[in-house]
Amino acid sequence: MANEQQLEPCLCNGKSVSRMFNPKQLRIYILHLLTGGINYGYELIKKIAEETAGFYCPSPGVIYPTLTLLEELGFISAGKDNGKGRKCYVITPEGRCFLLLKAEILAEVQLKLKYAQELKAGNQFANEIECAVDKFKSLLRHQIVIQQLTKEETTRVVEIINRAVERIEQVNAVLVAEGKSNG
Repeated sequence: MANEQQLEPCLCNGKSVSRMFNPKQLRIYILHLLTGGINYGYELIKKIAEETAGFYCPSPGVIYPTLTLLEELGFISAGKDNGKGRKCYVITPEGRCFLLLKAEILAEVQLKLKYAQELKAGNQFANEIECAVDKFKSLLRHQIVIQQLTKEETTRVVEIINRAVERIEQVNAVLVAEGKSNG
């Protein structure tokens, strides 16, 4: 398991939603993923993070107990992968039957996944803006901390920032007005 933690970072960048799925939904979602050939706990974590657009990255402390429960219920079976020594999970015929019976829960999960992808698409530029603002704040803090700005330079920076804020407010007002006229 130590090797698994070193592979790739989670897509959520530490900004995971605490409970995107209730326990029933998570069990059904895991069964569904197992039908698609995702067979290892770490792969499930990565796939869930990917399909939720990084909004939810379940921890190993959530995934592995859920896999154990599904195994105890007879919905999956676990075996060892001889190549890496990891547990390999496979959905059983009982698990497939249970998944079919719980189609409405899977539909709820798929609706949440679709919504997460839509949020990601809409927030793509918001993340870029947030990164730019963070860089800007970091630069200013650095300059202020090492006191490289004179009073005149500080006044000029404040004027530039205020003009930028006014311009952003103008653009936003136009976008809001367009949204109201289209809605």
